[in-house]
Amino acid sequence: MFKRQGRALPRITTVMLATSVALAGGLFAAGAATAADAPGGAVTAVIQPSLLSEEIAIEGGDSIQGGLFTLKTPDGEIKTYCIDIDHPVDITSGIEYQESDWKSSSLGRPEKAEDASKIRWILENSFPQVTDLKKLAADAGVKGELTKEDAAAGTQAAIWKFSDGKTATPVDAEAKQLRDYLVSEKNKGIAAEPKPSLSLTPDSVSGKPGGKLGPFTVNSSANEVKFAVTGDSADKVKLVDKDGKPVTNLTGPVAKDTQLFVEVPEGTPDGTAAVAASAETVVPSGRVFLSKGYTPSRHSQTMILAGSTKLGVKDAAKATWKAAKGPLVDSSAVVECVANGVKVSVANGGDEAATVSVKPGKDLVVQPGKIETVVVQVAEDTAYDITVTGPNGFTKNFKGILDCKTASVVTPTPSAKPTTAKPTTPAPTTPAPSVSKSATPTATPSASATTTAPHPAPVSTAPGTTGGLAQTGGSDATPVIAAVAGGLVVAGGAAVFLLRRRRGGNAA
Repeated sequence: MFKRQGRALPRITTVMLATSVALAGGLFAAGAATAADAPGGAVTAVIQPSLLSEEIAIEGGDSIQGGLFTLKTPDGEIKTYCIDIDHPVDITSGIEYQESDWKSSSLGRPEKAEDASKIRWILENSFPQVTDLKKLAADAGVKGELTKEDAAAGTQAAIWKFSDGKTATPVDAEAKQLRDYLVSEKNKGIAAEPKPSLSLTPDSVSGKPGGKLGPFTVNSSANEVKFAVTGDSADKVKLVDKDGKPVTNLTGPVAKDTQLFVEVPEGTPDGTAAVAASAETVVPSGRVFLSKGYTPSRHSQTMILAGSTKLGVKDAAKATWKAAKGPLVDSSAVVECVANGVKVSVANGGDEAATVSVKPGKDLVVQPGKIETVVVQVAEDTAYDITVTGPNGFTKNFKGILDCKTASVVTPTPSAKPTTAKPTTPAPTTPAPSVSKSATPTATPSASATTTAPHPAPVSTAPGTTGGLAQTGGSDATPVIAAVAGGLVVAGGAAVFLLRRRRGGNAA
């Protein structure tokens, strides 16, 4: 093991694996259902098998690897920290994340308002927003060289104090000094929630021709948002603002909750039109990213954005109109953590009352031109599957996992002994060379690494296996292992596994 600052560093072992299935490089399909927590941002990203980290001691528990994650979008990447330490994350599994509003996460709860502002200040005043590590070290009063690994670990430990109420102490002295600065009285907080990269909500509206359908609400951090109306009926309608003026783009800072409408002239044949919004922006730090998994086995811990390249972002919505008399309903849903559930909204753009069933939930009678809502209560850490049905064959489904609290309420089933899947041929191991402080061993695997990190909850594994992938953090029933889940191996090369050193007792 490496020695640094008088402590043993986690050993980094390189394992050669046979070629098989490449790790996730594209997006997972969301399926036919709609995630109720999707409104609030247009960025969708897939977690990558890399973690810039160092060892962090958690008071009352083990030492774990903590630091900066990388998530890939179709045309760039984002960097995130964890704000949900007691939920698992499997960085080899290609879990898809969706940018979301604070209200759909633990930060949206009233009692977390001050903590959320402290986290925002940390993000704006530390790595990677501050790229000059010498300046960051000077600002924080760090004695010694501050590496990227130190900065990532110190920042993550500071965030956990406010996101999870954890006393987390980096083992490295410089990282600890940075953590101490970030949680000190110098942290004055930044109260405002950052703007979405781009959001266009709701995702669909319905109504009669002869007026304006909507509104669609637009929010964005971009300096320009462009719009296009497409579809078979696009030439018959136009996108307008609240005053009826045509809109093809919004420039300058986009006003909060800007409202747009699809104007459908009287006599227009029944039809639909799609509204596409697009922009380029650096996503603001502090945006929450939620796992898009619909089942517990595909659900992953909540992240918060620390840095972004300039990304192309898109969002879309649909307008439907019918001239025939009768009700015409549409529905949307959003997770509201303050209500411990999912708020389902049903709008009636027709000219007769509509009886609509929300299951689980209740039946609603929605009058013409009105919107009715119902909050479907959902237990923490459980999946929801809500179906809305109404007149004229209307049906819409919302699925997801409620993750509104940082402490997991799911009790894992301990296994007798985690097992390690072995390659068909003996895998040679190569001890890492010794390095100096200036060449600190990084806890960042190569792009093809298969590492599960970093937090103390077991990860799900392939059927027929026990334990989990190579994991940092865990309950006392989760020994340190380096494993490959059922047949998961990396195309063409070496995979790096991080083996954390178990620690008992309180943080140093």
